[in-house]
Amino acid sequence: MLKRALLVVVSLAVLCVMLEVLLRTTHLFHARLSWTEPDRDIGWRFTPGREYWFFGENDHAVTGRINSTGWRDRERSVEKPPHTYRIAVIGDSYVEAFQVEQDSTFEAIAERRSRARAEVLNFGRSGMCPAEECIMLGDAMRSHPDEIVLLFTPQNDMADVNRLTTSDPCRPFFFLSANGGVRLDQSFAQRRDFRIRELINPLKQHSALVSLVVERFNAWRQARAQRRVAPSASHELAREQRMCTSHPDSVYVANYTLCKALIRRMARSCAESSIRFRLASVPLVYLKSDVERARTLDPSFDPLFFDRDLGVMADSSGFAFTPLTQAFSDRSRDGTRLHWQHWNYAGHRLAATLLIALPGR
Repeated sequence: MLKRALLVVVSLAVLCVMLEVLLRTTHLFHARLSWTEPDRDIGWRFTPGREYWFFGENDHAVTGRINSTGWRDRERSVEKPPHTYRIAVIGDSYVEAFQVEQDSTFEAIAERRSRARAEVLNFGRSGMCPAEECIMLGDAMRSHPDEIVLLFTPQNDMADVNRLTTSDPCRPFFFLSANGGVRLDQSFAQRRDFRIRELINPLKQHSALVSLVVERFNAWRQARAQRRVAPSASHELAREQRMCTSHPDSVYVANYTLCKALIRRMARSCAESSIRFRLASVPLVYLKSDVERARTLDPSFDPLFFDRDLGVMADSSGFAFTPLTQAFSDRSRDGTRLHWQHWNYAGHRLAATLLIALPGR
């Protein structure tokens, strides 16, 4: 009996080793070593210096290395080089942009186009919403930028800012106080599932098999959570799209109010450090066919709602705002495709033109 049990254990160990080698060499099932790690401030971060392999949306895998400060960018000095204009861009997966090569992101494109000495730093991380962005603003400010650009993403920012609507509760949350201020809650670090992530992380960092299993489980759990808060029928607008109508979802109205409070807080922090602050919003719906479909579901649908509303907030708060939706809509009218699920190469080229204003361009 003991020999049989030992044989089973040895056989399983050999099988796991063979699977590990297969997954690392072929990336079967899109398996890869993890390049992320749990973080008790913002939920998770990229692991400095780790190589990444990403296959999604594009027709080929994108590879590279996380820089030494833990961001998807080339190596940067902490101190800004003399006579350099430095912009730090903060946002979620649209800023991170693993769908395209690092030198094809809008930040890299804008930096190359500049005739002056300029740097555009990438502080993007998939899934970040204004809560995490408000916390890691300090990372960007420590790079001594002249300007900070924040990209708001209606597609998920309003959901993720609220514990009741997010698909991942292992993250920080802010709450509005009675006087209009905000209060930070980082109790997620005490959750059992977050502690499990911390325990599993060393295995993920060294095993493609473990990473694959964990990623598939997390994807299943997040999909289940998203179905819980999604519209109950296919003929209904998504909750974030209803914000663009005269019949907005009341929970998302509160979430959006909190998002704007956090954005204003970031703008004030930048102003206090004499850093220019500029806001933009990822177009939610900009293709003519998608706008028409939305209006068949609700005639009051306004695709420019976020650009208009955030622009009003920016004007009243004293910082800059760059609208994107109309420009994306105009550019797409000749049939140019600007996105897969996220921006494609053409989308990043257009975003570089719209988002980044550098000296000498």
